Amino acid sequence: MQHRADPFSTQACAGMPFGSEERLELATRAAKLGIWDWNLLDNTFVYSPRAREICGLPPGDEPLRLEQLQARTHPDDLPRTHGMLLRALDPQIRERVPFEYRVVHDDGEVRWVIAHGQALFAPVDGEVRAVRYIGTLQDVSEWRQLRAALETSQARLHLAIEAGRMAVWEADLRNETLVGSPELNRLLGFPEDATPTMEQIRAGYPAGERERLQACMVDALAHGERFIETEFRYVCPGGEGRALLLRAEIHAQDGQPAKAMGVLMDVTDRRRAEDALRASEARLKLAQRVGKIGVWDWELPSGDASWSREMYVLFGLDPDAGITPEEAWLATVYEEDRVAVDEAVRRSTESGQPLDIEFRIRTHGETRWILSKGTPVIGSDGGRRMIGVNQDVTGAHRERTALEDRNRALQEAALRIGRERERVFELSRDLFAVAGFDGYFKVINPSWTRILGYDSETLLARPFLDFIHPEDRATADAVLACLRRGHVAPPFENRMRCEHGGWRWIAWTAVAEHDRIYAVGRDVTQEKLAAHELEAANRQLRNQIEGRERVEATLRQMQRLEAVGQLTSGVAHDFNNLLTIVLGNLDLIEMTVDDPKVRRRLDLMRQAALRGATLTSQLLAFSRRQRLEPKVVDLNGTVQGMSELLRSTMGGSVAVAAHLQPGLWSALVDPTQIELVILNLAINARDAMPVGGSLAIETANASLTDEPRVPGEPTPGDYVVISVTDTGTGMSEEVRAHAFEPFFTTKGVGKGSGLGLAQVLGFAQQSGGGVRIESRPDAGTTVRVYLPRAQAGVAAEPAMADNHTHAEPLPQRRFALLVDDDSAVRDVTAARLRQLGFEVLEAGSGGAALDLLDRSAQVDLLVADFAMPGMNGVEVAQQARARRPELPVLFVTGYADQTALAGVGEERVVQKPFRDDELERKVLAVVGA
Repeated sequence: MQHRADPFSTQACAGMPFGSEERLELATRAAKLGIWDWNLLDNTFVYSPRAREICGLPPGDEPLRLEQLQARTHPDDLPRTHGMLLRALDPQIRERVPFEYRVVHDDGEVRWVIAHGQALFAPVDGEVRAVRYIGTLQDVSEWRQLRAALETSQARLHLAIEAGRMAVWEADLRNETLVGSPELNRLLGFPEDATPTMEQIRAGYPAGERERLQACMVDALAHGERFIETEFRYVCPGGEGRALLLRAEIHAQDGQPAKAMGVLMDVTDRRRAEDALRASEARLKLAQRVGKIGVWDWELPSGDASWSREMYVLFGLDPDAGITPEEAWLATVYEEDRVAVDEAVRRSTESGQPLDIEFRIRTHGETRWILSKGTPVIGSDGGRRMIGVNQDVTGAHRERTALEDRNRALQEAALRIGRERERVFELSRDLFAVAGFDGYFKVINPSWTRILGYDSETLLARPFLDFIHPEDRATADAVLACLRRGHVAPPFENRMRCEHGGWRWIAWTAVAEHDRIYAVGRDVTQEKLAAHELEAANRQLRNQIEGRERVEATLRQMQRLEAVGQLTSGVAHDFNNLLTIVLGNLDLIEMTVDDPKVRRRLDLMRQAALRGATLTSQLLAFSRRQRLEPKVVDLNGTVQGMSELLRSTMGGSVAVAAHLQPGLWSALVDPTQIELVILNLAINARDAMPVGGSLAIETANASLTDEPRVPGEPTPGDYVVISVTDTGTGMSEEVRAHAFEPFFTTKGVGKGSGLGLAQVLGFAQQSGGGVRIESRPDAGTTVRVYLPRAQAGVAAEPAMADNHTHAEPLPQRRFALLVDDDSAVRDVTAARLRQLGFEVLEAGSGGAALDLLDRSAQVDLLVADFAMPGMNGVEVAQQARARRPELPVLFVTGYADQTALAGVGEERVVQKPFRDDELERKVLAVVGA
């Protein structure tokens, strides 16, 4: 069912808040409003005549459709207006917001309209919905144009104020209130968002400045003026002083300023510029006076001129004498210079270029030089003139003349130096070169040809790297890279190829500038050769010094050991004498005692004495004063023969192994002493392995060529080496350095005498060899004993079996002459000789023995102690043999001087203390029994 009614009828308007129809029509005409009514039930619009006019619709009363109205709406506004209509017709929203949009007339004119509307809602088919939408239209195009113009005007005003940095203000002078634009705070030095009080503003006026401004306003009103413009000083809260320009309109009340409005501008920079200009003008005038600079103005072509007072003073004239510039010019300027100045002025005016010329004047009988500078100017009337200045440059002219003279002299000197440098370049024996980074020489001097043999064309045509030794090119490339980076290259050397194929050492210094390399090279080939020779000589000298140091170290060691040896040999001699007495008397007592207990005690005493004898033997071995009987020995056989002894000595915790070299050379050593040495080293090794280990004895041939590095090592030669290696605790470097020193030991108290290695070294050196030790902590020790090789073709002697049979007494009576300075030793020795059947003649010195020999008719044997005060045993024997050439001689000694006993056979020497029946056997052998 459709509902339709006249929107402007009484029925239609019932319930609307409009009064009568006449009032509504009058109001709409007065406001130029159009009315519209949208019947949502049939979707028709009724527009009043004014509404149709606003939208550009033809007059009429027929209803309008929504499509007709949308066609009149600007396309850009359709989405927005459609959305607003939806919100206005939504029963949940019912929005009543006016909205502006554009309508387009048939002629293309665009008009802005504003619509106000209200929807009416009613139940329809059980649902509340909008049934009518009634509202007004108003054409606001002209209002929008006026608003845009106003906004543009305000923007321009704001821009002008901002550009001019002006503050707009209005003040109530009676109530002391002030309002202004934001720029006012900036000009007065307050924060932009601050609201300063009048007290704060007045605090910025310097003393008397505010009163002066008030007086200006009062004075202006008194003269009937409403506008004032003045500058005043103001101090901002931060202390900055400013100059401000005030322009204001004053309103009076009762003849007194009541209100004022205007603008305020910051003219501080302008004021400073004006002050600076005034100061500059003052300085210019002062400079003109002090610098004697005159200013002139010359009108062309009339020739009229005006001079400053300084111009007259410059020309030596009185400024107040009434002389015209032309008269002064003609009176003072040299005639030939006036012509030159006139020509220069003509050229300047024609070309428009500045004038710059010097000329001479004559003043007070003296010639002065004047510099004139001017600029041609064309006035507004088209007239030409020239303005300029003159300055006295006599002193500068003289200095310039002197400088030119010096420059000429310097140029001549530079030419002379250049010629000299060219001569140096040509005649120098060093290599001079200019090269490029492209790798080619650009300039070279003749020394290149003289040193290398190439002609200059060849050197310039080939890359310079071609002439450098291949091994030196890397260095050359590095120098080039350094120079290319702009760095300073260090001096360097390389080898340069000669034309004949040889090489020359060249020492270079090179620098780079722009794209060129400047190099100077010196031939150092001879220096290189000399340096190599010197290095070889130094190396030989160092070797000699090292050899000498080794010899000196060996000598010091030998001297030290010799001193210790002297001491130990003397101790051993005295100790052997004591042991001889003890052992001899034990033998004599043992012959007379049958009691087993007593004999057991005697045996214990004998063992202790024999241990003492062993100790003295070690001392004598260390001091090399024991007598050795070197024989040709097969050390492989010696080691094999000692295998059972070594295993029993080592015990079950040490494994013993022998590594014997086949074809081992024979050694020339004392067979008894070498066995002691091997046993001594094995015992030391065992003591170094407290928890067990392994012991290896090795034999080898060795031919040494190197000099000994430390004392005690063997000298170059052929040796038979016997090595003893253990897996024990090893030695540190410090312990190894003291290993051969007598009495040095790392064992506990009572566990070692410190003579074991000293005895080994003494035996090896006395035999003609040496010893080396290799050891590290926790890595075991190897002791190598180097023994001299026996001459080829000499066979090793087989080991002789010990013969312990006692000698029988002599069948007939014999006489023995016994010489010993120790009476106790002499008594024991005499007793043992008597047991052999000798009648013994005893003497306590060599002299007494010779006296007995001279007085005795029969002497069958001479037994002499070697070491005695006065005459030793050898000397006694020599004199005794001189008396009785066939007299047999037997020596007994606690130690023996090897040189003194040289040539005395082992069979005629008995060591103290006497061992077993050694004395008896050798006595019987000597006397031939």
